[in-house]
Amino acid sequence: MTTTTNAMDVAQWVSGFGRWAFDQLDDITSLLQAPLSLTSPRRSDLCIERRCHELLADPQTPVAGAGAVLAPNVLSDAPYWLEWWTVESRGGSHVVTKLAAETDPRAIGFRDYTELPWYAKPFETRGRHVTGPYVDYLCTDQYTLTFTQPLFVSGSFAGVAGVDVLVAWFEEHLLDVMETIDRTCVLVNAAGRVVTSSDPTWVTGDLIRQLPVQAWLDAAEPDHPDWCATRCEDLPFVVLTPR
Repeated sequence: MTTTTNAMDVAQWVSGFGRWAFDQLDDITSLLQAPLSLTSPRRSDLCIERRCHELLADPQTPVAGAGAVLAPNVLSDAPYWLEWWTVESRGGSHVVTKLAAETDPRAIGFRDYTELPWYAKPFETRGRHVTGPYVDYLCTDQYTLTFTQPLFVSGSFAGVAGVDVLVAWFEEHLLDVMETIDRTCVLVNAAGRVVTSSDPTWVTGDLIRQLPVQAWLDAAEPDHPDWCATRCEDLPFVVLTPR
């Protein structure tokens, strides 16, 4: 795969951030192992609130949401459950609140989260996943990247742990790296959708069509007439630079 030093610098920043995000999920996952291993775990047994508050309370935090989303019928007192906190700015202060999502399947406002990519992909692959950029209407109402990894109890899938990162924060900090690049640099996800770009021609959410992104992610080297690609380690992102 063709790379440039500048593109590699961008890819390394993205990869490093991904490692940090999944380290936070490892912490949340470890806290859930004991309560979810109980014979009949209940909502009150879950013990991740303090850790999620720590992640969200720092005004400089990149995290806009954190918690766990449980598989159906894992908890004895709730067939569906989101143990999730979000943060918003109010009068210059960071305010952490628990997400109040409708979890009764009989209710009109219920949304089956098991069908959403940030849950469905870890369930399907049994591995980590990054969803986005997408507008998160459930939590942030902004362009978001959601990092999730599966929870297992005695080898059985029990849900996902996750954190939300606002693309606006991600872009602001990644552009500090991109500013040193003397030509266009575009970060795209596995679908070819733009996360961040140093060129205002491409904005978050734009789709660059007919890119062999999956082949690049699989470490193949397909020749593309317009773009060179650099992978971001195990994350589903590639850094594009024009030929």
